Amino acid sequence: MTSEADIKWRIPSGQRLVFEDFDDGIVMFDALFGSTHLLNATAAEALAIVESEPGLDTRRIHARLIERLGIEADSLPIAAVDELLWRLEDLNLVGGFFE
Repeated sequence: MTSEADIKWRIPSGQRLVFEDFDDGIVMFDALFGSTHLLNATAAEALAIVESEPGLDTRRIHARLIERLGIEADSLPIAAVDELLWRLEDLNLVGGFFE
């Protein structure tokens, strides 16, 4: 039996993300849908992790984020990362799948 904890994340097939860092945040162009998004550093890093390492679960993405952002684990609860991934999924920027 599978649960949400078993979900692995990846960028949808055919997706190409282009990032540009500005003073107010990071602008990301979604080449698949032709849309632009203003992201904070956490969202941009999460997308970069999923893009470079497809198939990670939320727990591993959380660990990579903590490392990349150079913060303590209690500064970014895993529940916040889970919510972020689902929001990115709502925008069609990532997709969840079961193995």
